Amino acid sequence: MNPKNLTVMIDCSRNGVMQPEKVKEFASIIKKMGYTGLMLYTEDTYEVENEPYFGYMRGGYTMAELKDMDAYCQSIGIELIPCIQVLAHLGHLPRWEEYYQHMDMADVLMVGDERVYTLIDNMLSTVAKCFTTRKVHIGMDEAFHLGLGRYLQQNGYRNRFDILLEHLNRVKKLTDKYGLQPMIWSDMFFHLTDWEENGIPREVVDKVPEGVELVYWAYNEKNKTHYDKNFRAHKQFANNKTVFAGGICTWTGYAPNLQISLEATAAALESAGEHSIDHIIMTMWGDDGKDCSFYAALPGLFAAAQMACGNHDMEDIAEKFSAMFGYSFREFMNLELPNITADEESHVHNPSKYLLFNDPLLGLFDYTVHDGMKSRYAAAAAVLEKSVNGRTYDYLFDFYAKLTRLLAHKCDLGIRLKQAYGSKDRAALKKLADETFPPMQVLVRQVYEAYRILWYKENKSIGFELQEMRFGALLLRNENCQRIIYEYLNGDLPVIQELELPRLPGHCGKEGEGAFFNSYIQTISANSNAY
Repeated sequence: MNPKNLTVMIDCSRNGVMQPEKVKEFASIIKKMGYTGLMLYTEDTYEVENEPYFGYMRGGYTMAELKDMDAYCQSIGIELIPCIQVLAHLGHLPRWEEYYQHMDMADVLMVGDERVYTLIDNMLSTVAKCFTTRKVHIGMDEAFHLGLGRYLQQNGYRNRFDILLEHLNRVKKLTDKYGLQPMIWSDMFFHLTDWEENGIPREVVDKVPEGVELVYWAYNEKNKTHYDKNFRAHKQFANNKTVFAGGICTWTGYAPNLQISLEATAAALESAGEHSIDHIIMTMWGDDGKDCSFYAALPGLFAAAQMACGNHDMEDIAEKFSAMFGYSFREFMNLELPNITADEESHVHNPSKYLLFNDPLLGLFDYTVHDGMKSRYAAAAAVLEKSVNGRTYDYLFDFYAKLTRLLAHKCDLGIRLKQAYGSKDRAALKKLADETFPPMQVLVRQVYEAYRILWYKENKSIGFELQEMRFGALLLRNENCQRIIYEYLNGDLPVIQELELPRLPGHCGKEGEGAFFNSYIQTISANSNAY
């Protein structure tokens, strides 16, 4: 396999927008790896003419910045490709009254509303002016509420395929107006039907505009037959080229999940080669705050580029990585250690996020903690600390070392508090309050400071305020938890209500095993809600 187009997509919409100079640097890095394109995923984080509230206070790229990045990428032989949204994933818009009436429901635009097509026209006009390429990814994925909100109230129930295709054909006319070649995520064609049994309805296939490329995306699936089945299904769209998008897992919190990404990428690219897919996109998403540095994904991106060209020899890949970056492949793979809590991880887990914010008294994620985790984290921190030795990415290793050191100190705190309280061991409770909370607060501040350095080195300033509020809340909550323990021991509180309650397993994993749960707001309390 040797695809004509090999692209990296960086998420610039989930609270963190990579600095323009860093985009240029990243483009230079992936060029050396063998990539041909860089895709900027921007939902509302780019300037749009005639739309002053579009992306307001979101750190978006100005038109001047887009043009400058495009010119640089052109100069080094990288195609800078816009990746926008023209249907769903625009949930930031309705917070402004200017756009509230543009919405069908939640994050989905109102199909058929002329204001929507004026907005999309302005988006595409901006894209056409700022990018040299004529390619544009227009999104249209995960529009789960399509036709079920205001659209339903105004038009009654309609076949959702009809609504989707009506919108796609309207947008295709606008891309034609600006000489743009659109691609879309293909998932909605499959979400709305029982395609595995009956295939995609013929009337749907026939109504997809010719020339619209379909991007089949799949992440973390290690079974090659999964990809084979989906590539065969996409062949039903004979007039539409299939593109494949895999991913290096940066979307689960502060640390990446690299090994699972490598295994999934190997299976996906083997299948893509057999099905003659000549455009591969490796995505890096930033769900729930863009916590993870995209530079932490370098070994995954490097390996993917090698695999795309047919090299699956991991020893050879590791040697070439070391020659290019001055770090061993294993050394960079260690950046996933904050997420690794067992010898073999068969699924994506993200304790680096949920254990960081797991409340000491509520203990919502205590059920995931197992014997040996504390010592495992301590050993991992020592490994990461050895890589902070005066090289380019010291700031990365320093943050992940400090994060892992904090997890070693904090991961079982809730369990120890519950045990001491349940056995009425007041001496143990006092010792935890006296000796565990103060150093934990020091470690939290160290993690915050290291993360602040990382953020401002890589991303625009706007967006860090959300991260800062999370760390600030963590410090204040820890302080109050300690205070509650002292008040109980002093007799000011008859009970600690949080510790009176049993600890029940959550819905996202088995007791004593890792879990995947990437929602800060629902991690910190059962009283908070993401909706």
